[in-house]
Amino acid sequence: CPASFILRRRRRRSAAHLSQLLPLPPPPRALASRPRIRSPSYAQQQQGGMMTEATVSMDGKNGKGGVSVVDNKPGCMDGLADRMNSALTGAYFTLGYNVGKRPRTTVALALLLCIILSAGIGYPGLKNESRGDKLWVPGNTQAQADKRYVDSYFGADARFGEVIIKKAGGGDVLDPAVFAGVATLVNAIQATSIMWQGENITWDKQCLKFGPNCFIEHVLEVFAAPADYDTRAKIVAKVNTVPAPVSVATGRPINVDSVLGGVVRDPATGAVTAAAAIKVSFLTKLIATMVNGDEEDLRGDEYEQQLLNLFRAGVPGLTFNFVLTRSFSDEFGEAIQGDLALLQAAFMLILAYASLMISRWDQGCVGSRVGLTFSGVVSIGMAIASSYGVCSYLGLFYSPLMNVLPFLLLGVGVDDMFVIVNSYDLVDPARQLDLPTRIGRTLASAGASITVTSMTDVFAFLIGSNTTLPALRNFCFYAAFGIFFDFLYQITWFVAFLTLDEWRRTAKRADCGCCCSVPDTACCMCCAPAPSGKTRMQTWMGESLGGALTKKWVKAVVVVAFAALAGVGLAGCAMMEVQADVNDFFPPGSYVKDWIEDSNTLFRGQGESIAIYTRDTPVNTAQGTSLLLASSAAFKADPYVVGSSVSSWSDEFNIHRNSTGAYAYAELYAWLNGGGGASFRSDVVWKNETNNVPNEGIVTTRIRGNHVQSDKSNDSVKAMDSLRNSLRSVPANGGAEVFAYSGAWLNYEQYKAIEVEAIRNVGSSIAVMGVIIAILLVNPTAVLVVFFCLVLIILNIVGFMHFWGLTIDSVTVIMLVIALGLSVDYSAHIGRAYMEIQGTPNERLKRCLGDMGVAVFNGAFSTFLAVLMLSGSQSYVFLTFFRQLFLCISFGLAHGLILLPVLMSLAAPNAYTPGAHVGGH
Repeated sequence: CPASFILRRRRRRSAAHLSQLLPLPPPPRALASRPRIRSPSYAQQQQGGMMTEATVSMDGKNGKGGVSVVDNKPGCMDGLADRMNSALTGAYFTLGYNVGKRPRTTVALALLLCIILSAGIGYPGLKNESRGDKLWVPGNTQAQADKRYVDSYFGADARFGEVIIKKAGGGDVLDPAVFAGVATLVNAIQATSIMWQGENITWDKQCLKFGPNCFIEHVLEVFAAPADYDTRAKIVAKVNTVPAPVSVATGRPINVDSVLGGVVRDPATGAVTAAAAIKVSFLTKLIATMVNGDEEDLRGDEYEQQLLNLFRAGVPGLTFNFVLTRSFSDEFGEAIQGDLALLQAAFMLILAYASLMISRWDQGCVGSRVGLTFSGVVSIGMAIASSYGVCSYLGLFYSPLMNVLPFLLLGVGVDDMFVIVNSYDLVDPARQLDLPTRIGRTLASAGASITVTSMTDVFAFLIGSNTTLPALRNFCFYAAFGIFFDFLYQITWFVAFLTLDEWRRTAKRADCGCCCSVPDTACCMCCAPAPSGKTRMQTWMGESLGGALTKKWVKAVVVVAFAALAGVGLAGCAMMEVQADVNDFFPPGSYVKDWIEDSNTLFRGQGESIAIYTRDTPVNTAQGTSLLLASSAAFKADPYVVGSSVSSWSDEFNIHRNSTGAYAYAELYAWLNGGGGASFRSDVVWKNETNNVPNEGIVTTRIRGNHVQSDKSNDSVKAMDSLRNSLRSVPANGGAEVFAYSGAWLNYEQYKAIEVEAIRNVGSSIAVMGVIIAILLVNPTAVLVVFFCLVLIILNIVGFMHFWGLTIDSVTVIMLVIALGLSVDYSAHIGRAYMEIQGTPNERLKRCLGDMGVAVFNGAFSTFLAVLMLSGSQSYVFLTFFRQLFLCISFGLAHGLILLPVLMSLAAPNAYTPGAHVGGH
């Protein structure tokens, strides 16, 4: 028995009149001391408008009548929310009513629009882009500018290959038999040839030359003949030559740590006593051409295929772990191709579940909606085609990343389908209204709901396009257009087919067999309709789950549990780090993973190759030689550079001429062309070599070396920044006349930008989501509660990514943007439904879960089933997709179906005044 209750009504009435309407008996003594409780009357609240609140007290402390009247006028924001909601639902009612009257016309117009938009795929056509530096490196970075300069004079990056050789069964490789096997391998590499377009491509034609010699580095270079390594003593003596062993062919010093791995040294002298592996490294020419935006080197691929066959054949007594340039694309491709069957199965599972849950099986074959589900899938395909076409018109390139877009749009589209069909089934179960009115009422409710989610996603992706990463920027544009067109086709094409399907059901025709008349009764007892007219799931969601959440102690437990969960998520966010490991991208068992493991464990003496370059500098003047000398010293002294790996033409030339002062260009030219500097010939670019008289001077030069080995992305970024700072600190280098560059620095620039980009994209997306939710919900209390739940979802997704072993990289930041787009659906639909329902806070909680909770659950669960299929993937991309979407769906459903209803019932924002469409049309 309540201690008091509140009576609201449209017109003002006096307290005396209310006393006559509600005669009150004397209160029992047991109730006299209870506090007053206010409860709105649902029946009168539905009337809306100006209300008077009558508080009926049963404690005898409120005067004679025990009734007080309190004005409960809606605030200005409530009025604004009502007006916006009425305008929005009224517009959707009109649209739905017209679609319901003219479904065939609507289908034709939607199809015509799709054809016009998707024509852009054919003309001007999608521009494919697959080059990593064009996808993942910010276009305005220093590395990009330096790359253009270096490539213009030294050519693009070459193709590379490495073979790590170990003794079968393990052991010391400083063994004459092992060296003989290495000689066999090197000879076989240099004997490899292919026929290409009628020409015999030999090693001499395919290799990249430094001066007159092909670049191939191995320990055998320091031996003049096989007799020089026929005993272990000779081998050990040669590799311990002081200051360093020298290549017989080029005269270039050989860094022992670059050709021998797992080196064991004498603690007293530092001399090499044993080694676990030998490395053979070589470079070949990159002859790339652009084919539909893809950079291809078919000749290089074919040549490397012959080398792969050679390495796989092996040499008796030795084991090879190897890699070539084509290995990365080959292994990535195999990993992705191996999971295409999983992806197709995931799509089919979504469609099967959608067909199962959208259908009304209590009406037998008449209630089946497989055909309607298929029309919804077609609308999603139309959205994809329209998005691609519009982006083609705008000149936005297409990248392999766009292959994820259909999965995103399928998840969003199926969710919209559930909301629309669920709303239709609830709007007029007895079918007393004509079909166009029912369709109008359906869209008035569902259209407003999916507008909140769709427009939030669209603007979030548009804001996300303000990134410096080209691949992410274009993906955001494609996704924004895709979601917008999915929304457009859902409220037109799909609603039109819903109308056509209702024509079929009214005529009691079978689904996908409209010529056959069938009874509209359940095929079995398990599908028989419930007496309440609600499905079992609606009853469970509203009465069981909703009923439990109305209890005070349950609400307290929910709030405390989700607060603790947020604390754990916040801790994970604090520990999240930026880390990109190329090893992640290869499937288990890949030969590339074996090579990476040996490289990281046995060859830690040197990291990525690096060089410093001169730019428009007269290197032969006293000032120029001084600048180069200081730059070379800074290069060697940098803590992130292996000093012994630095190979400087300038230092060697100064030693040759026994001077560090100015010199004539002719003297340098003679040294490079036969005077002992032949191995450095490719490190100097002359302006003009006509008649062998380089009187016009030098354009640019380079000094080569290697970074120290780094295992973390942050260390790689520090290495890049450190060397740049070292060169800036060189006197007379204020204009960056000497600068450093490495092909690996393009990735380092990505690592440097990705953390900032992730924070900026997540932050800006959350901000724009809040703005759109505020515009479409208006009510401040509802906006804050929905936005708060959305922030908690994102917080937990990022935090638990850390606990699941994920880091911030180019893959996870993309998937995080997708998760943001999907997570808003779970909260926005429930928040919107709560605002449209009248009654007490607990009544509204139960009804919003019973009405909208089922649609939200079905939309999320269909995606969840598909995501589970990806859990068996061998691809890092799909495994990451699985983990992040698993977190998104789990946290999204938990917050949307449990925490949000509880918070809404505690905050109790005023419901919207029912729009004009509610009273009929």
